[in-house]
Amino acid sequence: MFRETVTHAGGDSQGTASESHALMLLRRALNRGYGMEATLTGGASIRWTRVDVTTHSIVLRSVALAPELPADALDDATRARLALIGLGDAQYVVHADRRVITAGGTEIEPFDTARLRARRLVAVDRNNRVRLTLAARLSLLALDHVQAGGGTDGFAMCSCGYTANGPTGEAVDEVLRNHRQTVTARFVEGIDATYAAAVSESR
Repeated sequence: MFRETVTHAGGDSQGTASESHALMLLRRALNRGYGMEATLTGGASIRWTRVDVTTHSIVLRSVALAPELPADALDDATRARLALIGLGDAQYVVHADRRVITAGGTEIEPFDTARLRARRLVAVDRNNRVRLTLAARLSLLALDHVQAGGGTDGFAMCSCGYTANGPTGEAVDEVLRNHRQTVTARFVEGIDATYAAAVSESR
């Protein structure tokens, strides 16, 4: 589940969104060309502008999605386990009377398996297939695109290696923000029908 905060003309409205609804919001934002950015906690921010029919001014609107259980603070070992599961064909099985996840020919220890499930980084379907949750995938994406440097000297870098230059720190930050929005859009565009169906079935 996600906490959903919508900013509109009357202020902010808050509610909850299922994983399926959150994915639908991201796909709709992609189709409408809205700016969206994954967050380290495993959520996303969606922003767009519209013309106010009363004042004829351009106003900003947004939707912020934040998982009820933040998916941040992923250490290297956890990221490696999630990467294995993300390859596909991961299973939740009983081995030597212990529940474990098997993925990529590797067995994830019972404690680590339980921890991944407790943190809601993985989901298990009725056939014991294991997938990464949307929150886990968004958090991993954000971790791959962390900004290094504030751009105050006209230069900053993304952790993926992308570099930005500009006349001001604000200009550099904007370039990197656009980069993160681009990779988030590509991520949403790349979500296949199989994953979307699995999310829908887990509601």
